[in-house]
Amino acid sequence: MNKTEVSKLLTVASAIDHRSITPEIVNAWHAIVGDIPFDEAQTALIAHRRTKPGVYFEPGHIIEQRKLRVAREREVRGPHPPPPPGQRWAVDAIENDPEYGEPGGVGVVPFGNAT
Repeated sequence: MNKTEVSKLLTVASAIDHRSITPEIVNAWHAIVGDIPFDEAQTALIAHRRTKPGVYFEPGHIIEQRKLRVAREREVRGPHPPPPPGQRWAVDAIENDPEYGEPGGVGVVPFGNAT
């Protein structure tokens, strides 16, 4: 995303949460999510608004949505050998792929305790 697209995304977000948009804010967001395509960021904004009403939209929400999308794609893409007991390939990929997360960056919820 270029800075014009970041500003456009923030303008859409501000229609709901009335945030201020300054050049400094655009620069800060661009430094964090400028490598993500505008369409993907816009999709993340829509998903965030639909699933987390009342939660202020931040750059990390875009990255979170990207991680989820990549995990889903990797699970669907297969075929792959079965994962070790108690693990899912997508979670393992998110935790250990330096492009999409850092080791230990995603908590694993035991089956049955998910909310």
